[in-house]
Amino acid sequence: MIVTEEYRLGQDRILSCVIPQYENWVDSILNELNRGRDNFKYSHPIGGRWENSYLSINESPSVRVPMRLAREIIKEKWQKPTIVLYESPFNSKSSHPPFWFNIAKFKDITGVHDHAQLASFSGVVYLQSNSLSGHLYFPQSGGDQFSIIPEVGKMVLFPSHVRHGVHSNRSNEERISLAFNLYPFPLPSEDW
Repeated sequence: MIVTEEYRLGQDRILSCVIPQYENWVDSILNELNRGRDNFKYSHPIGGRWENSYLSINESPSVRVPMRLAREIIKEKWQKPTIVLYESPFNSKSSHPPFWFNIAKFKDITGVHDHAQLASFSGVVYLQSNSLSGHLYFPQSGGDQFSIIPEVGKMVLFPSHVRHGVHSNRSNEERISLAFNLYPFPLPSEDW
């Protein structure tokens, strides 16, 4: 059984947990990521870096492990069925898969955003980080916010409409995370 910490943000819940025996699949994902760096596809530059780095599921098959685990946690904790997709749900050759890597060097940040377009839940898993790597934060009304300290093997799950960002990486080590979206099950047929 996985022990989760729960946070409230208005009506929304955010779950955080450290996955038992994460070392095997974290190492596999990092190895696949490092082998595939020359094949990255990118979505958009922000602040002088590429915000999201994409590899195909064939180049990073180990991402299946945490994404499937996220589906099971969401089913248990939210009582919501979701579907894990490894290719874009959109019928466009230029669309990226619904999972990506964020690689943040010293002083890199990620601005406040959400993943609401058709996804129902989103997640992040830390693959390489330390307490100085930049906390995941969730702004609240009135300017308050709460944050989650990055930790290798930690997974954070939240509804896709929840706005979030990442504070500046104050470590000399790259912060590497896997981010992903899960979709409602069954998938809507006409809206895709």
